[in-house]
Amino acid sequence: MRAARFLLLAALLLASEAGAGGDVRWGYSGERGPEHWGELSEEFSACSAGKSQSPIDVTNPVDANLAPLVLSLGGRTTSVTNNGHTLEATVGPGSWLEVEGERYQLRQLHVHSPSEHRIDGESFALEAHFVHRNTRGDIAVLAVLFRAGARHEGLARVGRATTAEPGSTAPLSVELEELAIVPAGRSYYRYPGSLTTPPCTEGVLWVILKATSTISREQIETFVSRIGEDARDLQPLNGRLVLD
Repeated sequence: MRAARFLLLAALLLASEAGAGGDVRWGYSGERGPEHWGELSEEFSACSAGKSQSPIDVTNPVDANLAPLVLSLGGRTTSVTNNGHTLEATVGPGSWLEVEGERYQLRQLHVHSPSEHRIDGESFALEAHFVHRNTRGDIAVLAVLFRAGARHEGLARVGRATTAEPGSTAPLSVELEELAIVPAGRSYYRYPGSLTTPPCTEGVLWVILKATSTISREQIETFVSRIGEDARDLQPLNGRLVLD
């Protein structure tokens, strides 16, 4: 019985981290698109009723003299999955994010195209999300924005490890530092939000790097051909502050 409970808890944890939404089918267009997520399942109610949803347009951030961002990328990827909504790389131990003295361990990273967040109205070609959890189960997501430009070899390695078949998983063992997905700059915006996919769980700490990287248009086209555009529409701030 104890083992069964442990397996159930582990399954729920992974589903929440990936924003998988269990067995309920959802997507990015039509009757199962973002504007209908809250209607598809009681579990997804926050997608329509939540008041602290993500993504947002970062405008007029408040100067809060934020503490330096501490980031370790000492882990390795273990596999890459095409889950039908994104390409998701599972990450082994050794990578973490520390914000205001609170440490969060990296669990997985995935991408969205076009970007989900905007900066002063500017949309970007792609956005990578590094999903972390602390010992209490709280979620922190580090977001990295990519402009169309030079080819990104690290993301190309992730892309080559996957197929166009939804549900397919392929091994990929490579150091995160070698992938160089996170740029060198550590200045960031911070705000309280949610997962950007069902079940749209709130209470997520968002850290958006100001430094950006580039990805080629060919890479973007390849990603969209496999997944489709997978960006949720912008959500209202509802009085929340974005700290700078």
